[in-house]
Amino acid sequence: MKIAFFNGNMERSGGTERVLSIVANGLSLRGYEIVIFCLTGKGPSFYELEKDIKVYWIGSRGLQTNIISNLKKLSKIMKEESPDFLVDVDIILGFYSVLLKVRFPKTHWISWEHFNYFTKFPVNHNLRKVARFIVSRFSECLVVLSDEDKGYYQSNMRLKCRIERIYNPTPFENVSGEPADGVLASNNTERAANARKRSKVVLAVGRLTRIKGYDMLLKSWKPVEKKHPDWMLRLVGDGEERENLEKEAAVLGLKNVEFTGRVEDVSKYYKDAGFLVLSSRNEGFVMVLLEAMAFSLPAVAFACKAGVKEMVEDGVNGYLVPSGDIRTFAKKMDKMISDDEKRQSMGQNAGVMIKRFNLDNILDEWERLFAGLV
Repeated sequence: MKIAFFNGNMERSGGTERVLSIVANGLSLRGYEIVIFCLTGKGPSFYELEKDIKVYWIGSRGLQTNIISNLKKLSKIMKEESPDFLVDVDIILGFYSVLLKVRFPKTHWISWEHFNYFTKFPVNHNLRKVARFIVSRFSECLVVLSDEDKGYYQSNMRLKCRIERIYNPTPFENVSGEPADGVLASNNTERAANARKRSKVVLAVGRLTRIKGYDMLLKSWKPVEKKHPDWMLRLVGDGEERENLEKEAAVLGLKNVEFTGRVEDVSKYYKDAGFLVLSSRNEGFVMVLLEAMAFSLPAVAFACKAGVKEMVEDGVNGYLVPSGDIRTFAKKMDKMISDDEKRQSMGQNAGVMIKRFNLDNILDEWERLFAGLV
């Protein structure tokens, strides 16, 4: 079958584009013919794509500009390619896809949403609400990233379309070094004692934006730094809040906080860290948690909407904290630092639990969806 993925812009280095590249490459290697339509941009793709994947660049300046011209270009490409499936890689693109579905009724239309139901967008928020309504009525399937989010859609919308949960795959395979027996290591003290040594680094990874909650993280770090002055908090990433966060760290009197900025190879930071922290106010599906689990890193995470509770099992591969509870977050970081054996054991559990998110399992779910719709 031929699958057409409809994306905003593959020039971007975002998580959505990263996941699309992984899934598209995987399906291509399984024998599917893959094409990607990019509404904006001129290329090339930021993430490497298999040589057999064809990418079309519509060249629009945005969703709401040159609508008629965009539709003509998209219709021409659809006629040339005649895909079996059109998959929106962002629900807002449904404004175009619903019209393409009318023009090409034999093509199956799937909308793949990467943000949770309650996400508040600074721009186009009302447009997204309308797009959700259109998708819920006229698409054949809405794909969301967590069971939690699936429940929100089912409770808050009168869905006429099918809805499926398909997790994002881990971008790192076979790096945890954990055994393949599928047995958790929570009671295996010998295995925990033999875990490789790591630096005394608490790691946060992601764009420095308000939604990531780094302001709360810095506040919670203050008592931890005071009690454990030999540990460092390292923030990997860049963004519009960096200057404000650096000022906040100075006001709080923090000494052991490092801002790395954007990095090319994040894997070395996972390899060097003691554990991950996730302080987000809101998430779609947390790729950094998957990345950390692939490197056998436990996590301290706010149980924010949506999907975090499907990756972090409290006390098994990390600690879950009520969303926004800064004091408890600090206590859990202290607990993670203070108990070496427990931290290593939870890290090994994470290395085993990541298997449910490996690429083959996720591709199998996509294939079952395609076969079911056909």
